[in-house]
Amino acid sequence: MTKILFVDDDERYQTVIKELLEVEGYTVVTAMNVASGLELYKNSKFDLVISDLKMETFDGLQFLQMIRKYNKQAKVIILTNSESPRDELRGLDLEASEYINKTTEIDIMLKRIERVLMMDVDAQPKREILRSNFEDLSLDLRNFRVKKNDVEYNLTQTEFNVLAYLMKNKNEVVSRETILEAVWNVSGTLGDIRAVDTYVKRIRSKLRISSIFTVRGVGYEWVEK
Repeated sequence: MTKILFVDDDERYQTVIKELLEVEGYTVVTAMNVASGLELYKNSKFDLVISDLKMETFDGLQFLQMIRKYNKQAKVIILTNSESPRDELRGLDLEASEYINKTTEIDIMLKRIERVLMMDVDAQPKREILRSNFEDLSLDLRNFRVKKNDVEYNLTQTEFNVLAYLMKNKNEVVSRETILEAVWNVSGTLGDIRAVDTYVKRIRSKLRISSIFTVRGVGYEWVEK
């Protein structure tokens, strides 16, 4: 049976969602704060973690960061009432599996939870390498390693995914909305669209590459002759 760890300091909300999840057949273990949640996570096996964003002492994104130290492939959903693009950007940067507003209709929330649980963490093909001869750049899609001029660079998971998507679609103009849907699996608001620009800027700066061209008003193109 699927086992979920649910961390939220709003006891009333937590109880309602816990009961709904149990009706769907999930086993739900709850914690009221990050410290208790982390202790439970370290001492048991969970298929999914659901955490509120705003809590006292530590927030949900700090909790996500702690979990990533134990399991980089853990499936984690962040729940929020926040409309701040900055919070969402932090969550995407830390590779939250899903970001759900607490006002989302319960049927939609359950579908998103089901979708995250169905994600295959080992879906990457074995030892698939993307290469750019012009940039002397290689991406190891299995091990998430980036090399340029035989020097290995550290990219965040999201930076890596954006770069890989552009390289896979070389010599094609891809819109910001398309990148957002492909990399983050979400439809975009203005804040989300700007997040794409932020990541492209970081990639250009870290790798000092010139093959990513901005197509004004549309998106980006990886140009490889």
